[in-house]
Amino acid sequence: MLFSSAGLGKAQETASPSPIQPSNTNFDRTSTTPSSQQTDSEAPTISKIPSVKSINPKNFYISIPQSWLIQEDVSRYKDEKVDVIVVGENFPQQDNSPTNKIDIKIGKTPNIVTTTATEVTEDGKAIFASFSNKQLKQLSRGTHPVNIEVGGKATNIDRQVIDDELQVKVIRPVSGLTTLIVLGLATICVVLLVLIIYLLAMQAKKANLPNIFLQKNRNNLNTFQWLILDRKTNTLSLAHAQFVWWLTIIVFGYLFLFIGRGAIQGVWEFVPLSGFGYTFLISLATLVTAQATSEIRGSKGAGEVHPAWSDLVVHGGVLALERVQQVVWNIIIGIAFIVILLVTYTTASSLPTIPTELLALMGISAGGYIGGKAVRKAGANINQVVLYAPSNDSPDYISIAGANFSLGGKILNSEGQEVINTQIRDAGVIIQLVYLDSKTREEIPNTLVEVKKDDIITMKTDPDAPMEFCRRLKIPLKNLRGLPTEDWLAKFTAHFDSREVKITIINADGQRAVWDGSIIAPERETPPPAVESNSATELQTSESFN
Repeated sequence: MLFSSAGLGKAQETASPSPIQPSNTNFDRTSTTPSSQQTDSEAPTISKIPSVKSINPKNFYISIPQSWLIQEDVSRYKDEKVDVIVVGENFPQQDNSPTNKIDIKIGKTPNIVTTTATEVTEDGKAIFASFSNKQLKQLSRGTHPVNIEVGGKATNIDRQVIDDELQVKVIRPVSGLTTLIVLGLATICVVLLVLIIYLLAMQAKKANLPNIFLQKNRNNLNTFQWLILDRKTNTLSLAHAQFVWWLTIIVFGYLFLFIGRGAIQGVWEFVPLSGFGYTFLISLATLVTAQATSEIRGSKGAGEVHPAWSDLVVHGGVLALERVQQVVWNIIIGIAFIVILLVTYTTASSLPTIPTELLALMGISAGGYIGGKAVRKAGANINQVVLYAPSNDSPDYISIAGANFSLGGKILNSEGQEVINTQIRDAGVIIQLVYLDSKTREEIPNTLVEVKKDDIITMKTDPDAPMEFCRRLKIPLKNLRGLPTEDWLAKFTAHFDSREVKITIINADGQRAVWDGSIIAPERETPPPAVESNSATELQTSESFN
């Protein structure tokens, strides 16, 4: 108004005594002698539109733990606050007028935190405000946009200002209870998926188990062991185990990060895999290649009767170092992935990235495992054991059927006569016979009999490798050498009828298969007829229905 009064006085000194016409006043808006009240009010309004350039600080360090679903007591943080400065142009002075009220808003709808400016500099180029602890606890971790409103209207943004200048990054801890909630929800989801698989597996399991299989000395397997069981060898498969291991890690990690990002950062969207698909590809390729190698080269030896975790590092009862390194690296990388995920999930935007060097190491490790399967010989697997014993007489012989047995020292010629086996290229097969304690099912001391290859007859060679393997062996018992006691055969027969024996086949390369009568299933091949036998006791085993 001072400017208008001065201009008006000067105009009165130089102008004619006639009244000033409104048309003259409106005609020249750039004149130094404006007299119109409308011109006097409009010009300052246009030139004083507030604009924003930046906000400081850019990072909000808040010590109040962020909670989700269950709010924790934050009374001990009642004195915490964050002071901010917003730089711009033409901010009006605060005079309790609604049109001059300046609001600073942080966040996106519906999670917006608002505070009011408490002070404006004299030149109108900066404003000051504070966020209290009640407002700060509503800010979630992550980056949030900043908006300034004057009188309920948005301000202009300087054209030279980049987006980062009008954003703040909230850095605050996450309460331990919230982490447990996220971890629990992710675990529940995984458990539900496992439960579905378990129910499907149990249906398949019940559909394939004969009633005779329900016996007291049967070793039950849990669902995970059932999933990774190799039915051909009755052992836990390393290829299956590493695939299930990484599948579980990926599913759990994805669900955990998806829930965590939504709960902590407010971002409910698909989580990028961050190249983790390559890890799953390596795992899947290892599984498929291992199965193909087993089909081409033959399966590994069965080892002990019941599946055990040691099956992951042994090949037919023999420790295989290529399996050891595969297990070690998969465990190390998998655990490291879970730890990184748990530590960084509050700020992560994708699953942890496995370095290229580690991916290459996983590929090399898998290649070593597959290479070991390819160069090793197939191992023995027992499918059927038959003890032929005439009535009221000592047993005649034992017939053992299966796959990948080393050759016996004798073989049947075309006329059915036993002759020396000249086709053996290695040390041949060894078979151990022992009977077990009925209560503990442990070997009874001094009852082990080891049958050498010279006393073992090859009944049926393997058509795919007739010079190396056979499918059926026969052990004559009439003149068996090395019996510990005279009544050993009679006791062995009695224990055999009670399924309290252990028969071990040891191949030339050390791989073995053990049978104790606890795995019962229909055999698909009819055993040879008994010679001079009135009766036969037969126990069979097949593709492991544990």
